[in-house]
Amino acid sequence: MGAELTVLAGDVGGSRTRLALAAPGVGVTALQSFSNDSFASLEDVLRAYCAQPGLPPLAGACLAVAGPVRDGHFELSNRNWSGRAEELAAVLGLQPGAKAQIINDLAALGHALQVLIPGQLASLRPGRQSGAQALVAGIGTGFNVAASCGEETLEAELGHAALPQPLVHRLEQLLKRAPTEFCSVESLFSGHGLVRIHQALSGSAASSAEGISAAYLADPHSSEARTIGEWAQLLGLLAREMTALYMPGQGMFFAGSVARGILNTPARDLFLSSYTAPGSKLGQICGDTPLWLIKDDAAGVSGAARVALRAAAAEDALSRPMGGKAQEQN
Repeated sequence: MGAELTVLAGDVGGSRTRLALAAPGVGVTALQSFSNDSFASLEDVLRAYCAQPGLPPLAGACLAVAGPVRDGHFELSNRNWSGRAEELAAVLGLQPGAKAQIINDLAALGHALQVLIPGQLASLRPGRQSGAQALVAGIGTGFNVAASCGEETLEAELGHAALPQPLVHRLEQLLKRAPTEFCSVESLFSGHGLVRIHQALSGSAASSAEGISAAYLADPHSSEARTIGEWAQLLGLLAREMTALYMPGQGMFFAGSVARGILNTPARDLFLSSYTAPGSKLGQICGDTPLWLIKDDAAGVSGAARVALRAAAAEDALSRPMGGKAQEQN
Protein backbone atom coordinates (compact mmCIF):
# COMPACT_ATOMS: atom_id res chain seq x y z
CA MET A 1 0.00 0.00 0.00
CA GLY A 2 1.53 3.28 -1.05
CA ALA A 3 2.57 5.74 1.63
CA GLU A 4 0.89 8.47 -0.43
CA LEU A 5 -2.58 6.93 0.06
CA THR A 6 -4.85 9.68 1.44
CA VAL A 7 -8.63 9.63 1.67
CA LEU A 8 -11.33 12.06 2.72
CA ALA A 9 -13.70 11.08 5.52
CA GLY A 10 -16.80 12.96 6.58
CA ASP A 11 -19.77 12.93 8.92
CA VAL A 12 -22.76 14.89 7.61
CA GLY A 13 -25.40 15.63 10.25
CA GLY A 14 -28.50 17.73 10.20
CA SER A 15 -26.71 20.72 11.74
CA ARG A 16 -22.98 20.26 11.07
CA THR A 17 -20.63 18.55 8.63
CA ARG A 18 -17.23 17.31 9.81
CA LEU A 19 -14.57 16.56 7.22
CA ALA A 20 -11.04 15.21 7.62
CA LEU A 21 -8.19 13.45 5.85
CA ALA A 22 -6.94 9.98 6.76
CA ALA A 23 -3.92 7.92 5.75
CA PRO A 24 -2.45 4.55 6.81
CA GLY A 25 -0.29 4.86 9.90
CA VAL A 26 -1.29 8.51 10.32
CA GLY A 27 -4.94 8.35 11.29
CA VAL A 28 -7.41 11.19 11.01
CA THR A 29 -5.97 14.66 10.45
CA ALA A 30 -7.03 18.12 9.23
CA LEU A 31 -10.46 17.82 10.87
CA GLN A 32 -12.76 20.77 10.17
CA SER A 33 -16.36 21.39 11.22
CA PHE A 34 -18.84 23.38 9.13
CA SER A 35 -22.27 24.78 10.02
CA ASN A 36 -24.68 23.46 7.41
CA ASP A 37 -26.79 26.60 7.66
CA SER A 38 -23.96 28.44 5.90
CA PHE A 39 -24.15 26.27 2.77
CA ALA A 40 -26.77 25.44 0.16
CA SER A 41 -25.63 21.86 -0.41
CA LEU A 42 -23.16 19.20 0.66
CA GLU A 43 -21.27 19.82 -2.57
CA ASP A 44 -20.66 23.42 -1.43
CA VAL A 45 -19.28 22.18 1.90
CA LEU A 46 -16.91 19.82 0.07
CA ARG A 47 -15.71 22.63 -2.18
CA ALA A 48 -14.99 24.80 0.86
CA TYR A 49 -12.93 22.02 2.46
CA CYS A 50 -11.03 21.20 -0.73
CA ALA A 51 -10.12 24.87 -1.20
CA GLN A 52 -7.55 24.63 1.61
CA PRO A 53 -3.95 24.94 0.37
CA GLY A 54 -1.78 21.85 0.12
CA LEU A 55 -4.62 19.33 -0.11
CA PRO A 56 -3.05 16.05 -1.32
CA PRO A 57 -4.54 13.96 -4.14
CA LEU A 58 -7.41 11.87 -2.81
CA ALA A 59 -7.41 8.11 -3.34
CA GLY A 60 -11.00 7.77 -2.15
CA ALA A 61 -13.67 9.15 0.13
CA CYS A 62 -16.39 8.00 2.50
CA LEU A 63 -19.13 10.30 3.71
CA ALA A 64 -21.47 9.25 6.52
CA VAL A 65 -24.83 11.00 6.27
CA ALA A 66 -27.73 11.37 8.70
CA GLY A 67 -30.36 9.79 6.51
CA PRO A 68 -31.17 6.79 4.34
CA VAL A 69 -28.72 5.66 1.65
CA ARG A 70 -29.86 3.60 -1.34
CA ASP A 71 -27.56 2.54 -4.20
CA GLY A 72 -25.23 5.49 -3.72
CA HIS A 73 -28.06 8.02 -3.35
CA PHE A 74 -28.62 9.83 -0.07
CA GLU A 75 -31.24 12.12 1.46
CA LEU A 76 -30.68 13.85 4.77
CA SER A 77 -33.54 13.21 7.19
CA ASN A 78 -33.50 16.67 8.77
CA ARG A 79 -32.23 18.89 5.95
CA ASN A 80 -33.22 19.26 2.32
CA TRP A 81 -29.95 17.88 0.96
CA SER A 82 -29.62 14.93 -1.38
CA GLY A 83 -27.22 13.64 -3.99
CA ARG A 84 -25.32 10.75 -5.48
CA ALA A 85 -21.89 9.30 -4.78
CA GLU A 86 -20.58 9.94 -8.29
CA GLU A 87 -21.57 13.61 -8.04
CA LEU A 88 -19.62 13.98 -4.80
CA ALA A 89 -16.64 12.16 -6.32
CA ALA A 90 -16.59 14.69 -9.17
CA VAL A 91 -16.59 17.61 -6.72
CA LEU A 92 -13.69 16.07 -4.79
CA GLY A 93 -11.62 15.48 -7.93
CA LEU A 94 -10.62 11.98 -6.85
CA GLN A 95 -7.70 10.18 -8.47
CA PRO A 96 -8.51 8.00 -11.51
CA GLY A 97 -10.24 4.81 -10.42
CA ALA A 98 -10.96 6.16 -6.93
CA LYS A 99 -14.52 6.12 -5.60
CA ALA A 100 -16.64 8.03 -3.12
CA GLN A 101 -18.80 5.93 -0.82
CA ILE A 102 -21.85 7.09 1.12
CA ILE A 103 -22.96 5.30 4.26
CA ASN A 104 -25.41 6.04 7.06
CA ASP A 105 -23.94 8.07 9.94
CA LEU A 106 -24.82 5.43 12.54
CA ALA A 107 -23.14 2.78 10.38
CA ALA A 108 -20.01 4.94 10.52
CA LEU A 109 -20.14 4.82 14.32
CA GLY A 110 -20.50 1.05 14.08
CA HIS A 111 -17.30 0.92 12.02
CA ALA A 112 -15.59 3.18 14.57
CA LEU A 113 -16.30 1.03 17.65
CA GLN A 114 -13.10 -1.00 17.35
CA VAL A 115 -10.86 2.09 17.25
CA LEU A 116 -12.51 4.30 19.88
CA ILE A 117 -10.12 5.19 22.70
CA PRO A 118 -10.98 5.72 26.41
CA GLY A 119 -11.18 9.50 26.02
CA GLN A 120 -13.98 9.09 23.50
CA LEU A 121 -16.06 6.80 25.73
CA ALA A 122 -17.71 6.84 29.16
CA SER A 123 -18.98 3.68 30.81
CA LEU A 124 -22.62 3.79 31.93
CA ARG A 125 -22.41 0.30 33.47
CA PRO A 126 -19.78 -2.44 32.99
CA GLY A 127 -21.88 -5.55 32.36
CA ARG A 128 -20.32 -8.74 31.01
CA GLN A 129 -19.24 -8.91 27.37
CA SER A 130 -20.25 -11.89 25.25
CA GLY A 131 -20.49 -12.80 21.58
CA ALA A 132 -19.45 -10.43 18.81
CA GLN A 133 -22.47 -8.15 18.36
CA ALA A 134 -22.74 -4.51 19.41
CA LEU A 135 -25.30 -1.75 18.87
CA VAL A 136 -24.96 2.01 18.46
CA ALA A 137 -27.99 4.24 19.15
CA GLY A 138 -27.77 7.89 18.14
CA ILE A 139 -30.12 10.43 19.74
CA GLY A 140 -29.73 14.01 18.59
CA THR A 141 -31.57 15.90 15.86
CA GLY A 142 -33.03 12.51 14.99
CA PHE A 143 -32.77 8.87 16.08
CA ASN A 144 -31.26 5.79 14.51
CA VAL A 145 -29.25 2.66 15.28
CA ALA A 146 -26.60 0.49 13.64
CA ALA A 147 -25.72 -3.07 14.59
CA SER A 148 -22.16 -4.33 14.20
CA CYS A 149 -20.53 -7.76 14.29
CA GLY A 150 -16.76 -7.68 13.93
CA GLU A 151 -15.92 -5.74 10.77
CA GLU A 152 -19.50 -5.85 9.48
CA THR A 153 -22.06 -3.14 10.21
CA LEU A 154 -25.76 -3.20 9.34
CA GLU A 155 -27.61 0.01 8.52
CA ALA A 156 -31.14 0.68 9.78
CA GLU A 157 -33.80 3.39 10.00
CA LEU A 158 -35.29 2.51 13.38
CA GLY A 159 -36.21 6.13 14.07
CA HIS A 160 -39.04 5.82 11.55
CA ALA A 161 -40.42 2.63 13.10
CA ALA A 162 -43.46 2.69 15.38
CA LEU A 163 -42.94 2.94 19.13
CA PRO A 164 -42.88 -0.49 20.82
CA GLN A 165 -46.02 -1.37 22.75
CA PRO A 166 -44.46 -1.10 26.25
CA LEU A 167 -43.61 2.54 25.55
CA VAL A 168 -47.06 3.30 24.13
CA HIS A 169 -48.62 1.79 27.26
CA ARG A 170 -46.38 3.86 29.55
CA LEU A 171 -47.19 7.05 27.64
CA GLU A 172 -50.90 6.31 27.97
CA GLN A 173 -50.42 6.06 31.74
CA LEU A 174 -48.47 9.32 31.88
CA LEU A 175 -50.71 11.37 29.59
CA LYS A 176 -54.07 9.78 30.53
CA ARG A 177 -54.86 9.53 26.83
CA ALA A 178 -53.67 7.98 23.59
CA PRO A 179 -50.19 9.36 22.73
CA THR A 180 -51.11 10.16 19.13
CA GLU A 181 -48.29 12.70 18.69
CA PHE A 182 -45.69 9.98 19.31
CA CYS A 183 -46.16 7.86 16.21
CA SER A 184 -42.53 6.84 15.74
CA VAL A 185 -39.41 6.20 17.80
CA GLU A 186 -37.86 9.47 16.60
CA SER A 187 -40.96 11.46 17.54
CA LEU A 188 -40.05 10.80 21.19
CA PHE A 189 -36.31 10.11 21.20
CA SER A 190 -34.78 13.20 19.63
CA GLY A 191 -34.32 16.85 20.48
CA HIS A 192 -37.76 17.70 19.12
CA GLY A 193 -39.16 14.65 20.90
CA LEU A 194 -37.91 15.87 24.27
CA VAL A 195 -39.57 19.25 23.63
CA ARG A 196 -42.77 17.47 22.59
CA ILE A 197 -42.97 15.24 25.67
CA HIS A 198 -42.29 18.20 27.96
CA GLN A 199 -45.24 20.09 26.51
CA ALA A 200 -47.43 17.00 26.75
CA LEU A 201 -46.52 16.41 30.40
CA SER A 202 -46.43 19.99 31.68
CA GLY A 203 -48.65 21.95 29.32
CA SER A 204 -45.77 24.43 28.91
CA ALA A 205 -43.82 25.02 25.73
CA ALA A 206 -40.05 24.79 25.67
CA SER A 207 -37.70 26.26 23.11
CA SER A 208 -35.15 23.44 22.97
CA ALA A 209 -33.90 20.20 24.49
CA GLU A 210 -30.88 22.12 25.80
CA GLY A 211 -33.19 24.54 27.61
CA ILE A 212 -35.08 21.69 29.26
CA SER A 213 -31.84 20.07 30.42
CA ALA A 214 -30.50 23.35 31.78
CA ALA A 215 -33.70 24.02 33.75
CA TYR A 216 -33.61 20.49 35.16
CA LEU A 217 -30.02 20.90 36.38
CA ALA A 218 -30.85 24.29 37.89
CA ASP A 219 -33.91 23.01 39.78
CA PRO A 220 -34.37 19.26 40.42
CA HIS A 221 -37.99 19.94 41.51
CA SER A 222 -39.02 21.73 38.31
CA SER A 223 -41.43 20.50 35.65
CA GLU A 224 -38.40 20.06 33.40
CA ALA A 225 -36.93 17.69 35.99
CA ARG A 226 -40.05 15.53 35.78
CA THR A 227 -39.80 15.52 31.98
CA ILE A 228 -36.15 14.46 32.05
CA GLY A 229 -36.87 11.73 34.58
CA GLU A 230 -39.78 10.27 32.67
CA TRP A 231 -37.92 10.50 29.35
CA ALA A 232 -34.90 8.70 30.86
CA GLN A 233 -37.12 5.86 32.07
CA LEU A 234 -38.79 5.63 28.66
CA LEU A 235 -35.33 5.42 27.10
CA GLY A 236 -34.60 2.51 29.43
CA LEU A 237 -37.70 0.72 28.13
CA LEU A 238 -36.63 1.34 24.54
CA ALA A 239 -33.12 0.06 25.28
CA ARG A 240 -34.64 -3.17 26.62
CA GLU A 241 -36.55 -3.64 23.38
CA MET A 242 -33.41 -2.96 21.34
CA THR A 243 -31.50 -5.49 23.44
CA ALA A 244 -34.05 -8.14 22.54
CA LEU A 245 -33.89 -7.18 18.86
CA TYR A 246 -30.11 -6.97 18.42
CA MET A 247 -28.57 -8.95 21.33
CA PRO A 248 -25.59 -6.58 21.72
CA GLY A 249 -23.44 -8.78 23.96
CA GLN A 250 -20.39 -6.62 23.26
CA GLY A 251 -22.29 -3.57 24.43
CA MET A 252 -24.83 -0.89 23.58
CA PHE A 253 -23.27 2.48 22.74
CA PHE A 254 -25.27 5.72 22.96
CA ALA A 255 -24.25 8.74 20.89
CA GLY A 256 -25.60 12.17 20.02
CA SER A 257 -26.16 15.46 21.81
CA VAL A 258 -29.48 14.51 23.43
CA ALA A 259 -28.16 11.16 24.68
CA ARG A 260 -25.15 12.89 26.23
CA GLY A 261 -27.30 15.69 27.63
CA ILE A 262 -29.43 13.20 29.60
CA LEU A 263 -27.10 10.30 30.36
CA ASN A 264 -24.39 12.63 31.70
CA THR A 265 -26.75 13.78 34.49
CA PRO A 266 -28.25 12.10 37.57
CA ALA A 267 -31.14 11.03 35.29
CA ARG A 268 -28.78 8.27 34.18
CA ASP A 269 -29.75 6.33 37.32
CA LEU A 270 -33.42 6.39 36.31
CA PHE A 271 -32.50 5.16 32.85
CA LEU A 272 -30.41 2.32 34.30
CA SER A 273 -33.08 1.23 36.78
CA SER A 274 -35.64 1.09 33.97
CA TYR A 275 -33.27 -0.80 31.66
CA THR A 276 -32.14 -3.38 34.23
CA ALA A 277 -35.54 -3.95 35.88
CA PRO A 278 -35.55 -7.57 37.12
CA GLY A 279 -37.91 -10.25 35.94
CA SER A 280 -38.08 -12.33 32.76
CA LYS A 281 -35.24 -13.63 30.62
CA LEU A 282 -34.88 -10.20 29.01
CA GLY A 283 -34.16 -8.64 32.40
CA GLN A 284 -31.28 -11.09 32.88
CA ILE A 285 -29.84 -10.29 29.45
CA CYS A 286 -30.05 -6.54 30.09
CA GLY A 287 -28.35 -7.04 33.43
CA ASP A 288 -25.33 -8.49 31.62
CA THR A 289 -25.15 -6.02 28.71
CA PRO A 290 -22.41 -3.36 28.96
CA LEU A 291 -23.60 0.19 28.30
CA TRP A 292 -21.42 3.01 26.98
CA LEU A 293 -21.72 6.68 26.07
CA ILE A 294 -19.75 7.98 23.06
CA LYS A 295 -18.53 11.42 24.12
CA ASP A 296 -16.79 12.50 20.90
CA ASP A 297 -18.98 14.13 18.26
CA ALA A 298 -16.32 13.39 15.63
CA ALA A 299 -16.22 9.63 16.30
CA GLY A 300 -18.19 8.95 13.12
CA VAL A 301 -15.38 10.47 11.05
CA SER A 302 -13.07 7.71 12.32
CA GLY A 303 -15.54 5.07 11.14
CA ALA A 304 -15.89 6.69 7.71
CA ALA A 305 -12.09 6.87 7.49
CA ARG A 306 -11.80 3.11 8.14
CA VAL A 307 -14.29 2.39 5.34
CA ALA A 308 -12.54 4.72 2.88
CA LEU A 309 -9.06 3.40 3.68
CA ARG A 310 -10.13 -0.24 3.26
CA ALA A 311 -11.69 0.52 -0.12
CA ALA A 312 -8.67 2.56 -1.28
CA ALA A 313 -6.26 -0.16 -0.16
CA ALA A 314 -8.23 -2.78 -2.09
CA GLU A 315 -8.23 -0.59 -5.20
CA ASP A 316 -4.51 0.07 -4.75
CA ALA A 317 -3.80 -3.68 -4.54
CA LEU A 318 -5.84 -4.38 -7.69
CA SER A 319 -3.94 -1.72 -9.62
CA ARG A 320 -0.54 -3.33 -8.93
CA PRO A 321 0.99 -5.57 -11.63
CA MET A 322 0.35 -9.28 -11.02
CA GLY A 323 3.35 -11.07 -9.52
CA GLY A 324 5.30 -7.92 -8.74
CA LYS A 325 5.50 -4.95 -6.46
CA ALA A 326 4.45 -1.48 -7.43
CA GLN A 327 7.42 0.75 -8.20
CA GLU A 328 8.22 3.32 -5.57
CA GLN A 329 7.99 6.95 -6.56
CA ASN A 330 11.00 9.18 -6.08
